[in-house]
Amino acid sequence: MPSSVRRMITLAAGCGLVLMLSGAALAQSYALTNLDSNLAGKAKHQDTLLQNAWGLAYAPGGAFWISDEASGWSTLYDGSGNIQSLKVIVPSSSGVGPGSPTGIVYNGSTEFKIENWTSAFLFATLDGTISGWSNFEPSTTLIAVRQAGAVYTGLAITSHTSGNSLYAADAANNKVDVYDANFNLVKSFTDSTIPAGFAPFGIQDIGGQLYVTFASQTGGAGGYVDIFGEDGTFVKRFAHGAPLNQPWGVAVAPKNFGPLSGALLVSNNTTTGTINGFNLTTGKAMGPLKNSLGKALAINGLWGIEFGGGSALNGHTNQLFFTSGPSDTNGYFGVINVHQ
Repeated sequence: MPSSVRRMITLAAGCGLVLMLSGAALAQSYALTNLDSNLAGKAKHQDTLLQNAWGLAYAPGGAFWISDEASGWSTLYDGSGNIQSLKVIVPSSSGVGPGSPTGIVYNGSTEFKIENWTSAFLFATLDGTISGWSNFEPSTTLIAVRQAGAVYTGLAITSHTSGNSLYAADAANNKVDVYDANFNLVKSFTDSTIPAGFAPFGIQDIGGQLYVTFASQTGGAGGYVDIFGEDGTFVKRFAHGAPLNQPWGVAVAPKNFGPLSGALLVSNNTTTGTINGFNLTTGKAMGPLKNSLGKALAINGLWGIEFGGGSALNGHTNQLFFTSGPSDTNGYFGVINVHQ
């Protein structure tokens, strides 16, 4: 885990398919484009608030919302990287100054209300808060949860008509906290068979199952991906060991995404962060996304991965968007396209 998370964990402790590929598919590769960065000249657009860009999400037809952990903001971009006018502060646990947002989810239900307003987007932070945004207070989010000693590094949500749950990966305490639609903590779960020193890092609800990534709390190599039911019941170990290395982001590739079509993609949060494909049925490693030279795409500080939603604001459904935070301070928002 990155130094910022390891620091927070220390503080918290002080508080207490086989896929058959056609010849055409084999000839395909992937091309990466940096759309936005806080650094001048490093991407198509510059946004100084885009610092340690972590989680990303969008509403149907809407722009990308990104959690900028190092600046404490959430900034918005369309699928071409154009900066949107709305930007939102995610507060610290104390409520004074910006916080440290990590995971972000879109809430399509009428639940998860704060002050009688439904939260359209929800954020987790490194200092153990969950906050929500609505049009009621468009420039900031309102805190719904303050969990002392927690270090929330990932967030997932169910998508039912009602009775939804919110899941926060607590990297400090080796568990996933489960909140109901009223932000009540109802239970926690983990995989007790995973060796000591690994903890939940990222989490994603895919098809009604929770994919939880486990990473070394001290930044070591390796990792695990487990599948749980939405009730927290362990289903199976999906993948472990190499090529996992500080795994965080998870996404399922569509059928028109080149050599790794239909695979479960997992991002590694390292200085040479790769995106590796796994057979969605067997969990067998299928290799990383590679460029036209046959080399693995390497993204320094890679965090979130998310396929586009099919609109002008959030890109084509076979475009893989990503966030990264080199050195936990700088930030990038980019896109990976299938290249023939």
